[in-house]
Amino acid sequence: MIEAIIFDFGDVFLNLNKEAVETEFRKLGLTEWHDDLDQLNKKYEIGKIDELEFMQGFQKHLPNVDLIDIRTAWNSIIGDFPLYRLEFFTNDCIKVSFISFKQYRLHSY
Repeated sequence: MIEAIIFDFGDVFLNLNKEAVETEFRKLGLTEWHDDLDQLNKKYEIGKIDELEFMQGFQKHLPNVDLIDIRTAWNSIIGDFPLYRLEFFTNDCIKVSFISFKQYRLHSY
């Protein structure tokens, strides 16, 4: 039985604006992207750390910056959600889920 469907929204459904996030962090005083920020990002993406730990990891490089400003800078990466992707998500994915459910029911008995 299908219990969950997980979607990677970043650069799949939502466009990411990677230049904007770099610009916003530069405005906050980050002079270079460090390897530990890459590791921090990877941990956050797979749920190994929560949002607070993620923001505090950035704050180590930006000690005088408020966590809310760090969150705002990070969220600047979120771009648009093109309508055609939303339509796929709402139409085609629902059809696939329904078909999978019907097949599951047929094979369950």
